[in-house]
Amino acid sequence: MKTKLGALLRATRSSRHLTIKEVATKAGVSSSLLSQIERNRISPSLDTLLQLLEVYGVSPNNFFKDYQTHSRVEIVRKDDRKIHQRKGFTYEKLSGEGQAKGNHSFNAFFMALEPGQERGDASDGHLGRELGIVVSGSARLTYGEEEFEIHEGDSVSFFSQIPHVIKNISDTLFKAYWVVTPADGEDYFGEES
Repeated sequence: MKTKLGALLRATRSSRHLTIKEVATKAGVSSSLLSQIERNRISPSLDTLLQLLEVYGVSPNNFFKDYQTHSRVEIVRKDDRKIHQRKGFTYEKLSGEGQAKGNHSFNAFFMALEPGQERGDASDGHLGRELGIVVSGSARLTYGEEEFEIHEGDSVSFFSQIPHVIKNISDTLFKAYWVVTPADGEDYFGEES
């Protein structure tokens, strides 16, 4: 499988919420050149690539750390899942370790919250997006200043940059499948109790 460098650069730029014009100006290249690179019409010189990575604040080692020339299937057997238990909640990791690295990384969990317990941060968000699919119970999603109730069978998705908290508002265990992207740098588990 041939990995396209332009797509990796575009994903890196997009994750930093920068326009082509902003990056081109900071890197000292034309917007047209950057556009052609991102569309894989031309390959950047090594100097240009290094200038772009400097603008993105990414070291070449980090940029290429997961650059692979072949795809890999990871199967996590039910009995081999990593389970993180803390006071009032459990996360059961569904995705393989290889999925938690690189530009298209994600983490997938089976989450269980006891009645009255909550997860998240009301004062801070993080880079990325989240998708939850409720298996049982009910919860309140506080998303910035808004509140939403989610129930069995519902799905919810949102940009993670807005502070958000999920709280079990039912008298039974709240269970949901949860996917977060990108995976790098987030602490989903908190301190052990």
